[in-house]
Amino acid sequence: MSLFLNICITIMVLGFASFTSATPIERHILALSANNGGKDRPILRYAETDAKSFVAVLSEMGGVQKNNAILLHEPSIKSLKKQFDQLDHKILQSKNNGTRQELLVYYSGHADDQGLHLGSEIYPWSDFRKRIDAMNASVKIAVIDACGSGAITRMKGGVAVPAFMVDASSDMNGYAFITSSTQNEASQESDRLQGSFFTHSLVSGLRGAGDASGDGKVTLSEAYQFAFNETLQKTQTTMGGAQHPSRDMNLTGTGDVVITDIRNTSAGLILDEKMEGRLFIRDEQNRLVAELQKLRGRSLELGLPAGVYKVQMMVPEQNLVCDVHLKEGHKEQLSNQKFSQIKLTKTVSRGDVATDSTKEENLRNVTFNLFDSEDLPRTGTQFGFFVTNAEEKMVGSQISLLLNRSKKEFSGLQLSAVGNLANKMDGVQVSTTFNVAQQFDGIQVGASLNLVTNKSNGLQIGSVNIATDSLIGVQVGAVNAANTVNTQIGTLNGANNSFLQISTMNIAKNVELQIATLNWAQKLTTLQVGIINYARKDYGRSIGLINICPYCEKTPIGLISIVGNGVWSFSTSIDETGSFLGNLRLGTAYFYTTFEASRPFDFSEREFDKGMRSGLGFGTQFGTYGTHFDLDFMTLLDYTSWSPSRIGSFDMDMDHSFNIFHRLRFGATFQVFKGFGLMGGVSGNVVSEGSRVRVHANPRGEYHAEWDIAGRKVRIWPGLYAGLVIGRF
Repeated sequence: MSLFLNICITIMVLGFASFTSATPIERHILALSANNGGKDRPILRYAETDAKSFVAVLSEMGGVQKNNAILLHEPSIKSLKKQFDQLDHKILQSKNNGTRQELLVYYSGHADDQGLHLGSEIYPWSDFRKRIDAMNASVKIAVIDACGSGAITRMKGGVAVPAFMVDASSDMNGYAFITSSTQNEASQESDRLQGSFFTHSLVSGLRGAGDASGDGKVTLSEAYQFAFNETLQKTQTTMGGAQHPSRDMNLTGTGDVVITDIRNTSAGLILDEKMEGRLFIRDEQNRLVAELQKLRGRSLELGLPAGVYKVQMMVPEQNLVCDVHLKEGHKEQLSNQKFSQIKLTKTVSRGDVATDSTKEENLRNVTFNLFDSEDLPRTGTQFGFFVTNAEEKMVGSQISLLLNRSKKEFSGLQLSAVGNLANKMDGVQVSTTFNVAQQFDGIQVGASLNLVTNKSNGLQIGSVNIATDSLIGVQVGAVNAANTVNTQIGTLNGANNSFLQISTMNIAKNVELQIATLNWAQKLTTLQVGIINYARKDYGRSIGLINICPYCEKTPIGLISIVGNGVWSFSTSIDETGSFLGNLRLGTAYFYTTFEASRPFDFSEREFDKGMRSGLGFGTQFGTYGTHFDLDFMTLLDYTSWSPSRIGSFDMDMDHSFNIFHRLRFGATFQVFKGFGLMGGVSGNVVSEGSRVRVHANPRGEYHAEWDIAGRKVRIWPGLYAGLVIGRF
C-alpha cells in the first residue's frame, strides 16, 4: 500500500521516575493528533490512531490513570495552550500535596523545521519546547511524531546519536528529547501498520518486545533502542527512505527510568525461549498491535489486553500461525508446538505490501475460476468468469463478468462488467454499473454509480457519484453528492462542504466557489457566478443576472440583487418635465440597480399625456443607510403609450418609435423615520428625438439647448426632482 510522508516524531523527554520511588508518583499524559497539516499537505490517516495506541500502552502498563490521560484531535494553537494551562494548574495542585508529578506529552501529525502544523496554523518549536519546560511537573516526557522533528533537538545544540543509553532515578532532573527522524528526514506512516513506523515500533517495545534485560520492565533506553532499530529496518526499503531516530538530552541522577512494567499487566503472552523468527501479533479487528524479532535462547513476555489474537511467525521457508485467547489475570505460554504452517506464497511480506520486496512467484500468482475466491492474503490476479472474492489483504487485480469483492485492504485494479465492492481500496475500480468502497484512494469509474462511505482521496467519474464522508478529490458526473469534497463537476452538484462546484445547478451548505446556471448556498465564502445566485450568508461575491442573499458582506453584481441587509426601496416623485416617476432600487449602498417608469401630466388639460418613459440604471449612496446622498445614472425609452384601441401605434423600430433618454441625477434622502423618507435633488438630462414620435420628456420652460446631430434632434437641460421613499434605503 502507498506510503504517505507525514507524521514525524519528536519525543521531548524531560525525565520519568521509577515505579519504586518512596515518594507517591502521579503520571499525566497529553496526547495530540492532527491529520490535517494545512494547504498543500496530504491528509494523514493514522495520526489519531497513533495517539490512542500510545495512550493505551501507558494507561495499561505505564501507571497513567484514566482521569490523567487527555486526548486532543485536531487542536488549534489557542485550544492547545488552554489545555496546557489547565493541566499545569492541576499538576501544581497535586504537587503541593506532596505527590511527585510526571508528565508525558505526545504529538502525531505534520511538522517541518518551523514547528508543528495544526491545520493552517504553525506552533513554533521554540514556543512548544518552552511551554513544556515551564510545566510544574518534576519530570516531563514529550513524544512528537512528525516530519522534520529533528529540528527540535538542534535548538539547544543536541547531537544526533544512534541510541539513548542514560537512565535516571526518581530524583533525576533535566530533559531528554527523542525524535523519530533527523531534521532533514521524512517520517512515514504505513497502511499495513495503520500507523507510523516509529510509534508502532516504540509501542511494540513498550509492550515488552524491548525488554532486553529480561527483568519484566522496559526502561527508556530499552524502548528507544528497540524503536531505533525497528524503525531503521522497516524504512530502509521504503520510498520515503530510511529514518534515523535521534536525541538531545540533559539528565542527572542514578538508576533506571522505567516506562512500562510488564509484571503489572492483567493479561500477557509469554514467548518460549526456543521460539525464533519474525512475529506479527494482530487483534480481533486484524490490527497489528505488536511486531518483533524473537531470538532463541530466552523467553520474552508481552503485555496485552485480554482478548483473542492471531500470532504469525515467519521463519526461513515457513510461515506459521496460531490463535491465542488471553484472559484477565492469566499469562498464556506460547511455544513452537502451538503453530501450524500455511503456504508461504499466501502470506503478506514484511513492510508495506505495495512497496516492500515480494517474492517473484507471488507477483505471478494468477488464478481463474467461474467463482474465484481466496481466504488468505495474496498478490497477483484473480480471474472469475462470474465473481471474484478476496477475504484477506490483496495486491494485484480482480477481473470478472459480474462482481469483484474485496473484504479487507485491496491495492490494485478491480475490473467488472457489472460491479465492484471493496472495504479499503487503494487503486482503480472500473465497472458499467456500480463501484462501492468504504474507504478509497484512487479512481472510481462507473457508467452508473460510484459510492464511497468513509474518508477517501481520489477521483469519481460516473453518472451518479456519492461520497457520504469526506472526499479529498474530484467528482465528475451527471449527479454528484458528497458530505465534504474538493471539486464537483456535473449537471447537479450537492455537498455539505465543497471548495469548487461547476454544473447547471449547484447546492451546498458551505462552499468556496460555485459556477452554474443556478447556485444555492447556505454559506458562500469566495465567489459564485450564475444566472440566478442564492446565498443565505454571502461572505464572498455573487455575480449573476439575479442575486438573492438575506445577508451579504460584499456587494453582489447583477441586474437584480435582492439583499436583506442592503437597499430595497420604492420612491415616487415629480420632476421638471411634470412627470410622475415610480422608482425601484435593489442592491446595496455601494452599488444598486434601479428600475423606473413615469408618465407626463398635462396640467393645462388636467390629464396624463400619451407619452411614457421606462428604463433602468445603476447608482451608489454616499454614506451607509438612512439619511444619505446618492448618485445614479439611467437610460430610459421615451415612447407613446398604447392601449387595446391603439395597438397599431406601438412600433418596435427603436429608431422611429422611441426617443432615447439619458439622465444623471444627484440627490439627497432624509429619513423621517425608519422605512420612510423625503428625497430630492438635481439632474442632467439628454434626449435623442426620433422622427415619428415627439419627445414627451420636455422641461416646463425654455431652458434647454438643442442641436441636430446625424439627422436627430438632441436636447439637453438641467432638472430638479422631489418625492417620497419607503423601504430600506
